[in-house]
Amino acid sequence: MYPKNPVLLPVGMEFDQWIESKKNQFPDRLRHYSPYPNTYKIMFYRKKHTNLGSYISCGAFIRQTNPRTIEIIEMVSNVNHADYSISQIPKGGELGPMNEKEREEVLLPCIEEFLTTPPSKE
Repeated sequence: MYPKNPVLLPVGMEFDQWIESKKNQFPDRLRHYSPYPNTYKIMFYRKKHTNLGSYISCGAFIRQTNPRTIEIIEMVSNVNHADYSISQIPKGGELGPMNEKEREEVLLPCIEEFLTTPPSKE
């Protein structure tokens, strides 16, 4: 479970709109689908690579807990040897469950990068 749960949605934005805005923010680095009502399963690929050049990615379930908040649960990290710009099944394996160091250095930075607000277009 994400330690900063619940996460507030931006003012005036519904859950589905927020997910769509994330897809627009990260068009080549985010995969998502909705397995249940008010829930999305995401796979997010970081810009940062491992020392060996593999992609670092993370997955999680994101569910709406009320009209203004979401909760990020069942997080997992992957080292992905595939090129995320090509639609193919990832090669690599899940790293979770992780020890505390891996959680702090791999998993949480990936989730935090996903949650970043896009820069304003001023």
